[in-house]
Amino acid sequence: MKSPKSPTRSTSVNRPSGHNRNLLATALLTATGVLAAPQLQAAMLEEVIVTAQKRAESSQDIGAAITALGSDQLEKTDFNNVADLQSMAPSLQIGESFGFAQIMVRGIGTDNPFAGGDPSVAMHIDGVVTGQSSAQFGSLFDVERVEVLRGPQGTLYGRNATGGSINVITYKPTEELDGYGRLTVGNYETLKFEGAIGGPLTESLSGRIAVRGVSRGGYGENIANGDDIDDADQQSYRAQLRWDITDNMNLRLAAEGHREDDTNYMPKFRAPSYNPALLPELEPQPPNGVRASDPRDLNANVDLQNERDQASYSIEYNWYLSDSVSLTSLTNFQTFEKIPQADFDTTDVDFYIWSESIDSEQFSEELRLNFEGDTLRGLVGLYYYTEDIASDNRLDLALVPQFVADSVPGLQGCGFDDKNSNNIIGVPNDTLCFNFRGTSETEAYALFANVTWDMTDDLSLVLGGRYSYEERSGDTDYWTAPGAPVLTYADSKDFNNFSPSVRLEWRASEDVLVYGGYSQGFKSGIFLTGQRSPVLEPETIDAYEIGLKGMFFDRQLQFNTAAFYYDYTDLQQGRSVPAGTSGFTLVYENAAAAEVTGAEMELAWLLSDSIRIDASATYLDATFGDYVSTDPFRTVYQQLGLIPPGVDLSEQLAGNQMVQAPEWAGSIGITADFGVPGTDWQGSGSIAAAYKDRVYFTQFNHEALSQEAVTTVNANVLLSSANGQWTANLWAKNLTDEEVYMGTFIINSSRINAGFLAPPRTYGVTVGYNF
Repeated sequence: MKSPKSPTRSTSVNRPSGHNRNLLATALLTATGVLAAPQLQAAMLEEVIVTAQKRAESSQDIGAAITALGSDQLEKTDFNNVADLQSMAPSLQIGESFGFAQIMVRGIGTDNPFAGGDPSVAMHIDGVVTGQSSAQFGSLFDVERVEVLRGPQGTLYGRNATGGSINVITYKPTEELDGYGRLTVGNYETLKFEGAIGGPLTESLSGRIAVRGVSRGGYGENIANGDDIDDADQQSYRAQLRWDITDNMNLRLAAEGHREDDTNYMPKFRAPSYNPALLPELEPQPPNGVRASDPRDLNANVDLQNERDQASYSIEYNWYLSDSVSLTSLTNFQTFEKIPQADFDTTDVDFYIWSESIDSEQFSEELRLNFEGDTLRGLVGLYYYTEDIASDNRLDLALVPQFVADSVPGLQGCGFDDKNSNNIIGVPNDTLCFNFRGTSETEAYALFANVTWDMTDDLSLVLGGRYSYEERSGDTDYWTAPGAPVLTYADSKDFNNFSPSVRLEWRASEDVLVYGGYSQGFKSGIFLTGQRSPVLEPETIDAYEIGLKGMFFDRQLQFNTAAFYYDYTDLQQGRSVPAGTSGFTLVYENAAAAEVTGAEMELAWLLSDSIRIDASATYLDATFGDYVSTDPFRTVYQQLGLIPPGVDLSEQLAGNQMVQAPEWAGSIGITADFGVPGTDWQGSGSIAAAYKDRVYFTQFNHEALSQEAVTTVNANVLLSSANGQWTANLWAKNLTDEEVYMGTFIINSSRINAGFLAPPRTYGVTVGYNF
């Protein structure tokens, strides 16, 4: 018995869905004479084969909300990282704050901009989870497909998630020599190369190497010195070896890395925090500072920096015990380091500088048994995960004259003349105004299972369950602020949980699947490194979903839709809280409850052999049900005497829209295929528009801390030689040059709102060669 080999570069096939589809399709085609006359067959939509349930199957055969994106679709869009996905899948919203990815699915996600928190939407690369939100922004390249799963995930994957999962599947070593090279030239001095080569090394050994390099000028300028900001200098690699040990046993080794050394992810001045400012102290600080007028520019005296270094090493072992039973072991070790530095007053005055170092190590082991019988199929898995994080958050703030800082205990580092005007990386901590550092540790164990029982030819029952046990601990070994003594803090907790899932799938016809189910999501408590908040309580979700997936009009129309309701308890929320009248700290807390009700649809329609329409739409009612908290703005007003000291500032946020959960979102695109006159080349042109309703970046729903409704437009023209070896892709993104904020953060000491912008209009050409 030969073990299954790695997939080829083709990720989809033209075939009907349903039970016994191959025999049925052959019989039908033979009876109608189509096999003898293939030229009479009308074009049909292709199905993307996915492994979302740890077995190869059409995405249309799975009773769950999944968007599958093949390599051809990704390559047309100048795909770079996870942020490029949000216009490609319903209910997906991706924000950014200080380089932390804030991935939200159906309103569920993490808005935490500090180390120590878990993403609520997991990101798996070849089955391995990326533990840190910042690391989720790493480069994605040599990708075979991406699967976006919506809803709680825990019975199919080692690491559980309350919001969903983004599964990235890369190309694996093959038995035949293949590869490609792609060179991109674009505006903003963009120069990018991506390439891969793979094939046999010996009779039983094959390998693959993929590399990617990006050099890009800045989307903005530091007008203080003329340097670029939000530029890119990135290098990535992935090397894989596959050893077919025996006919039924193989081993895959993978090593990959990603580096950045540029000035990306810079916070820029968006607006004054207090408008109007009721007191001079509420005006943007420093009062003599000048800020850039263009929202993409900065006027900064700081040595701006974005340095990242991440690496991942995996060992995957597959043993095919029989035709129906296989055992998989997936072992992984990852490291991630990040050192940013930014100007928190956004002026060329020596006032406020910030830097942070994060150092993370994670290890995971997943052992999974897959089985498949005539009426029963599924998996049982064991999982172990551990992560250690150390962070050092540094802020230097000019508060008082130096002689005052030198004479008042606790004010060291807060003087005007402390000589840390442009760089605080590596300086002694007694020269800093704020400094908080600490560690956190996670250790998690899980047992999970997912089983499908075909009760009849048309009706299946899917049952799943997950038992989780997690230990969280952390310490803050140094925390100081103006006038305060050095503080320390430590806390630890452990949690256990059983999360079930049940789903009923009814195949109404050969091409129509109707499903409905319930699942529970669990995310354990977290500890933010360097903070003085205790380990939070876990958050849980009870999720209900019904849906339909179908192919219609001789498989020329694909229509998928789902409606869902989430009951969300103890969701973990973060907010900036003033520390005195000028500083800030982060409070992470459990909001009592929230509810999410929504519906979404995806459509693909072949209008003819050469014209295709793709569309999606999402309605989302994601609101807090019970959440009492305090608005940081009102806290400052009270500290400055604008609100009497005895007034209770707490307020009920019930009914407020959840963070980064737009009520309406949708997209529509059209693709037209054509022949290039006078040549044997083929062409394909696409244009797509994506709409997103207002997005709030704070639970208090301040419009000044939001992104108003916006529509963006992307387009491309892809030309291919007759044999498919040569390609040329002319692409453009954000054609109308919309100014889109991915996040906004209150910097209390500077009395400003700092914003993080999505890229402006970009365009270029990518020339590729496949072999």
